[in-house]
Amino acid sequence: MKFTPTTTLFFFCAAALANPVPAPTIVSCLTDGGLNVEQSPNWQTSTTPFNARFHYTPKAIVYPTRTSDVSKAVQCAVQHGVRVSPLSGGHSYSASGYGSQDGSLVIMFRDMTEVSYTGDGIVTVQPGAHLGDFALEIYKYGRALAHGLCPHVGLGGHAGFGGWGLSSRNWGLLIDQVVGADLVLANGTAVHISPTENLDLFWGFRGASPSLGIVTQYTMQTHEAPATVWGLTAPKEIGIVANVWQGGKDIEMAGYYMGNQDDFDRVITSLLSATGPPSATYVQERGWIAALTEADGGAPLATKGTAEPHDTFYAKSLVVPTYSPITKVALAALVQYFTTAPLPANMSWFIQFELWGGGNSAISSVDARATAYPHRHHHWTCQFYGRTTASWPSQGTAYVNGLVNSITDHMQGTRFGAYANYLDPELAGWREKYYAAITRDWQEFRRKLRKDDFVVIRNCPPVSKMKRFKLETILHSPEAERELQKALHAEPHQQ
Repeated sequence: MKFTPTTTLFFFCAAALANPVPAPTIVSCLTDGGLNVEQSPNWQTSTTPFNARFHYTPKAIVYPTRTSDVSKAVQCAVQHGVRVSPLSGGHSYSASGYGSQDGSLVIMFRDMTEVSYTGDGIVTVQPGAHLGDFALEIYKYGRALAHGLCPHVGLGGHAGFGGWGLSSRNWGLLIDQVVGADLVLANGTAVHISPTENLDLFWGFRGASPSLGIVTQYTMQTHEAPATVWGLTAPKEIGIVANVWQGGKDIEMAGYYMGNQDDFDRVITSLLSATGPPSATYVQERGWIAALTEADGGAPLATKGTAEPHDTFYAKSLVVPTYSPITKVALAALVQYFTTAPLPANMSWFIQFELWGGGNSAISSVDARATAYPHRHHHWTCQFYGRTTASWPSQGTAYVNGLVNSITDHMQGTRFGAYANYLDPELAGWREKYYAAITRDWQEFRRKLRKDDFVVIRNCPPVSKMKRFKLETILHSPEAERELQKALHAEPHQQ
């Protein structure tokens, strides 16, 4: 029997209707691209953030092993209109690595932790490396960098908004030690940035990289690790943190001095003459790794194979400008507050005063417009941290806000900033506090990106008014331009 073309078409359509082809999804897009994808309603371990106050369920989690995997993942997200959030260590104070909302594509850098020393003091490192493991690895070559104190913090997120450590007054912020990076933009394009390649992107990357794209590798200029460090319970060689703990009866000043004993004795004598004699002093010579370990309270630097830490807390920061130090009146008000205000049940707190500026600090020696980091000329960064071992108390957030307000209410003419690595998802006026000093330069920078048809990925918190975590393709199309203008005039939703 001979079928007519019409009959053949009829049977073909019927077969297609009987066995419909599943509509493509972002998961199928990722798996078709050969990516390692996790999608499960029972992935509690993978999606439990550092701060237990938050929990978000992603659309999927992808585990890249190379830059091309990240490019494919971003392209799939663009095709399916899914928001993207990279996660290097998961230590964000607001769980922003999980997207700050349900339904995001999380690009988790668990399998991108490689550290390679290339000689001449240069090291390359992938964003999933934890700070503790990174410090141990480069120390094998007698090298060191200025970076944060907590071993479990991922390098990618830490470097994204500055990266401060006790040696930063001597060596600068972590971003000041970066000499190049591989970056995936929001259309999946991979570019290399450095002082000689994509210079505009290199400017924005140093201080606001989550507003530009996803970093898949850093190139950093390391320093010779000090043979010894003098710990102490200024000049740039000294790094200091002053801690005030719940109860407020004791103030602990800790840090280390990168130099010899004679110079240390001279510096500490001068310091104590200003602060008054302490009730107890603990001073000891340490090697570099021992000093890093002690700076975080003795926690081992190695994190591979160890459980991820978790806490239930709310934290805020206050960046204090050099021109307006915290006044005695404001400090007295702070003491009055934490000694008289009712403390919510099951809650404890601490305040950490970190010395960033002063003297010839390497942080402030960088020109304020040389990078997208906004707080070059500030003296202290203060962290206010309230925590609980139970459920977060209803008055817990208000109590921590009260600690900060006791200072700012008595210094109303001072323009305080805030440090984005201590991310506060409930911060009022966050754009002004996080980015005020670079807003104008950032607007000019964005105009250059649009002119050159670059595509920008938005992460939290964005410098501009673009909605957080939404992939925006900035092209020369009327539809994209309308979406852009709409986003520019809308206040981002704060999770």
